[in-house]
Amino acid sequence: MQIRPLKLEDLPLVKTFTDRAIGLNYFSQEELKESFAKSSLNGVMCSFVLVDDGGTIQGFRLAYPPTTWSKGKGSRLRSDLWPVPLESAAYFQSLFLSDDVQGQGWGPQLSEASVQAFLQLGARAIITHAWKESPNNSSIRYLTKFGFKPVAEHPEYWVDVDYECVRDGKPCRCTAVEMIKLLSKEQA
Repeated sequence: MQIRPLKLEDLPLVKTFTDRAIGLNYFSQEELKESFAKSSLNGVMCSFVLVDDGGTIQGFRLAYPPTTWSKGKGSRLRSDLWPVPLESAAYFQSLFLSDDVQGQGWGPQLSEASVQAFLQLGARAIITHAWKESPNNSSIRYLTKFGFKPVAEHPEYWVDVDYECVRDGKPCRCTAVEMIKLLSKEQA
């Protein structure tokens, strides 16, 4: 297994992976291209893939450096509750792993690769939206263990996203918990 920066040619395989793992059309091919463009700044790629020895994608972390994004998959942010301005905050868009590799430490390693890229670019915090209804509360538990703290809840956060939710179908009525992780010690 290898973690490496996301490449443009990975996008069709990421689409196939997400259709199976998250829900049909959670990401369109066009949206993945936009995500790829938002994933780098000054030549530093902040999104990463986990590939097995055969080149099959087993997981990925989509992550956006400061100034390349203005919202998550949904449209709600509570930047007024953050101790840093939007312009200095990075964003964790998505982290997904195949069932075959879950629980083996690959999620934190993918996330840490993005954190290192963010630090290289001077990010002061990371924002994300966690899936409140994830099985066994895995999304919020993972992010809390990784150092994130809740900021706000957004009911029906993904209701306007045109995809088939693996939990409740279409439209998705799940709740997002907006979370923040501060990156510099003086702000902690």
